[in-house]
Amino acid sequence: MSHTHNDVQTGQWATFHVGGEQFALPVEEVQEVLLKQPLTPVPLAPSEILGLLNLRGAIMPAIDLRRRLGFPDGDEKEQKLLVLRGAEGPVSVVVDEIGDVFELEGKGWRPVPDTLESNHRSFVFGVFPMQGQVLLGLKVDVICADQ
Repeated sequence: MSHTHNDVQTGQWATFHVGGEQFALPVEEVQEVLLKQPLTPVPLAPSEILGLLNLRGAIMPAIDLRRRLGFPDGDEKEQKLLVLRGAEGPVSVVVDEIGDVFELEGKGWRPVPDTLESNHRSFVFGVFPMQGQVLLGLKVDVICADQ
């Protein structure tokens, strides 16, 4: 489900914080929100894979979004997990904080500015200026790819 800033739907967007930035994704792409869960380590996995999450019998990778997006590591005690509906099945991502859900106008999204760091650009489809802050629209399909 790739978006350009012209075809983003108006609707409910879930927000979360990673590395001091605030990201948003459509609520229908979020299956559930979890507090810190036990993860099973995966030998020889890439460093961004923190382990496997067993959610009521469904096994899925837990991706450290800080590492996936190129941020420095954070405080592990405060991790929150979002379970996302990936194209290949559910994927969990570890974020710093869960934010609010906002109703956002599709036409409010702007193209990704040139000032955004290059390692973030592939994950972000657009920005939404809001009340003195900027939401970064996350491409769920890119985050969930290759897991």
